[in-house]
Amino acid sequence: MGTFRRLPGAMLFLGRGVITATFGNMSLALLSVALGLSLWLFVIDRENPKQVQSFSSAIPVKFVNVPNDLAVANASETSVRIRVEATANQLKSLRADDFQATVDLGGVAKGQASVAVDVAPASANVSVATTTPDHVDITLENLRSNQVRVNVALLGSPQQGFGAVGQTSQPESVTVTGPESLVALVDSAVAEVNLTGLRADVTDSIDLKPRDVRGGDVSRVKLNPPRASVNVDLEQKEFSIEFRVNPLVTGAPATGYNIGGVGVEPALILVTGPLDVLQSIDAVKGISTEEISIADARADVVRAVQVVLPAGTAVRGSASVKVTISIRPARGEATYSVAPQIRNVASGLALTPPQAVSVTISGDLPVLQAVAPASIIVTADAQGLAAGLHALPLQVTPPAGTSVTRTDPGQIGIALSERR
Repeated sequence: MGTFRRLPGAMLFLGRGVITATFGNMSLALLSVALGLSLWLFVIDRENPKQVQSFSSAIPVKFVNVPNDLAVANASETSVRIRVEATANQLKSLRADDFQATVDLGGVAKGQASVAVDVAPASANVSVATTTPDHVDITLENLRSNQVRVNVALLGSPQQGFGAVGQTSQPESVTVTGPESLVALVDSAVAEVNLTGLRADVTDSIDLKPRDVRGGDVSRVKLNPPRASVNVDLEQKEFSIEFRVNPLVTGAPATGYNIGGVGVEPALILVTGPLDVLQSIDAVKGISTEEISIADARADVVRAVQVVLPAGTAVRGSASVKVTISIRPARGEATYSVAPQIRNVASGLALTPPQAVSVTISGDLPVLQAVAPASIIVTADAQGLAAGLHALPLQVTPPAGTSVTRTDPGQIGIALSERR
């Protein structure tokens, strides 16, 4: 029995020993972890210590807890600058969005007040050392609402040849809400539509901007609704471009005649129409006319004709022009065989008839075509020559309206002998 009673005591003693040993080991483990963490933080802090540095970006200020019946009409600052305490690695990665600057207006009464700025970092490991300025002067006014019209403002120019012919908005008016002095300034809510390079109608949902009567933006007010559905109708417009008139001449003059020149009055005409049609006209060829025939013409041809325009275009002024086509005889050459006439042969001498010479004359082809060889006079003068052989120069007299181009040969030999 005694043995039986001692066994529980021994077991109890043993159990307490195990428990005591277990708690001792856990304490040592926790102590080791704490020491290790402290050592790690110490090393990290030594390798990457915290520093204070000016933050490069301004932090926008947000007003919170504004009383329901009031609105911020004016504020001395809309953003603040801060100096930040953080490690070098953290400073490199910080952005303006990592901070929130607020001005708590809860309980602030109507009128002017100076309220502290609170800047809260997103990370607990980053702290704000200083805020500049640390207070913002504000003015609270009664909250007011008013109806204003929606205006559509057209910016830029559509594609050349197009223009805006009308615009509409839905809704036609909106509600502006804010401080009473600022709401009183709002003349309209403006939807800006950029038409640069467009050639088709515009239908879009556009953000509205509160503007005063001079077109300046009014801040610290809200529009309801903030957007409007806007439609702008574009239409192709007419343009005017000056083009050269190019007469359409058909046929050919009579044989022996050529075109000496073509004149047009007026030489230029102003054509109006859609830009794409005008641009399709060849600037070098210009605008053609009705056909003008010069078939078998031997004199100038003068006609009043209409210009031929592309569909959808018109001429400013008269569409009739005067065309003068100058017809001139063609120039040419003709060669004839002509017997020379020997003049002033002394009496008592006999002349052996010389051979014919070749005479080339030039002139208008119609004149040349009518020339008879007998009308070309070729002479040589034998004045004072005795019997024998002689070389005489030739004198050529061409028909009227022609000129001598060449004579072959330029002189002839004659033989004079005593008569028997």
